[in-house]
Amino acid sequence: MAKPLKRGEGPNKFDLSAAETATTTYDGDVGWDKRPPAVLKCPRCESEILQHNAQDSIDCQRCVAEFGYEEFGDLDLVYMGCPRCKNQMVHGQRHPEKFDIPEWATCDDCRYHWEFKHSYDRPSDRERTDVR
Repeated sequence: MAKPLKRGEGPNKFDLSAAETATTTYDGDVGWDKRPPAVLKCPRCESEILQHNAQDSIDCQRCVAEFGYEEFGDLDLVYMGCPRCKNQMVHGQRHPEKFDIPEWATCDDCRYHWEFKHSYDRPSDRERTDVR
């Protein structure tokens, strides 16, 4: 049986297990409009394209290919950049059968975390959800 949390020395100090502290995030945002900067792979020349925020157009500086922000899910995501410390974030999907975009991203260095806010209602007649 697990022991309950016990108050330690000082105000609001609790002892947590290593597993609990390893998954703690310190700062974060929710929503596609607050999505961290993303680096995408250009399908024409394979260069990396930086999209600063979710509503920016996606323009390759090398071959001048242009994509609308709504085409994000059609391009290969290389990584997402942490808006706090600028390091690469770990990202993933919880519902790949419903979404073709990342649903979360976490920075292992500063513990910033981002979540895509979505409804769990089943879309009628749609397999993928529009990110606009």
